[in-house]
Amino acid sequence: MPRLLILQSVWGMDRCSGFDVWNDLETALQAMVDAGFDGAGTNLVRKERTAITSRFMNERGLAWEAQVLVHSADELDRFADEAASLSAHHLNVQIAGPMDRVTNAVRLVESLERVRERAGLPIFYETHRARLTQDLPFCLRMLDALPAIPLTADLCHYVVAGEWDLPVDEAKHAAIARVLRQARAFHGRIATAHQVQAPVGGHHRPWLDLFLGWWRQGFAQWREQAAADDTLSFMVELGPPPYAVVDAGGRELTDRWAEARQMMALVRGLWE
Repeated sequence: MPRLLILQSVWGMDRCSGFDVWNDLETALQAMVDAGFDGAGTNLVRKERTAITSRFMNERGLAWEAQVLVHSADELDRFADEAASLSAHHLNVQIAGPMDRVTNAVRLVESLERVRERAGLPIFYETHRARLTQDLPFCLRMLDALPAIPLTADLCHYVVAGEWDLPVDEAKHAAIARVLRQARAFHGRIATAHQVQAPVGGHHRPWLDLFLGWWRQGFAQWREQAAADDTLSFMVELGPPPYAVVDAGGRELTDRWAEARQMMALVRGLWE
């Protein structure tokens, strides 16, 4: 039956207390495995991290997500070959942008699609600020023209970029539902109207409930079209400062690694 793979971001372990991903990445990777994560995610441009992460996860039969930023089809072609040769589970692509014309955006994505269709692994396009998918109304018009492109839904960017407040109105829920229909992977953190990464729970509980509801909806829609042996990845991506909130001395206000494990448990509960 279809399975959920919950990954932990290597970037999300950067500057976590007790870990040094720059000099001892394997300790952090082992902690992920021991905590119950199904793998990790790392950016291909960080060659040493990629080499260590791919070897570590491949040797254990676990998954890892390769991540890239691309400007052209030629660039994606090279990254896709590299990710496939390293046995990545999939390639997560941020597309450079934004652009001012939907027609230009569609033309670029169509060129990327020709690469994706012949690639040796799945490729998904991430919704993200400061990228082609930055503006949600623009992205929705692009999806109207490209109703089959597979997305990595990182929904926090739309909440903070649009300064959405609670309660979220039906038009915004409908816009997110449109993105979720094409979601083939997820990145996860909790955002608010003014923070891209808020603490999990506490007085942010209404925001957590909002995202849990969206993820549950996305999981259900994915399962409706999934084959028996398909896998859906959800990467916990709680980043270091400036994503993480800090005090006047620069110290993070929460235990990010503990929150990552808490999010893993919440997401696994949604799936089950």
